[in-house]
Amino acid sequence: MYSPGYYCQNGRRSKCKDGRYGDQSALFNDNCSGFCPRGFFCPENTVNPIPCSPGSYASGGAKECTSCDVPLTVPMEIKNSMCRNDRSCCFDYDTN
Repeated sequence: MYSPGYYCQNGRRSKCKDGRYGDQSALFNDNCSGFCPRGFFCPENTVNPIPCSPGSYASGGAKECTSCDVPLTVPMEIKNSMCRNDRSCCFDYDTN
């Protein structure tokens, strides 16, 4: 039986691919447990999707989050409240 983060296909153990995660053991195809959800990223061999940091976003199946390049003048509490699942989140702040 294989550990989470891996799948077995044709008797061969492989890591779950970028953009997918494997939160269970004994997975038997390269779909693993599924695509990484929106607002999270999954590098190769991910067991649990990792949330994007404030000021970044990821659509489904991402291997990394994309920075919004939010200006340094935007307070952290505003960055923390921004959505993290779509490019439109990058415009989800108001400094007034």
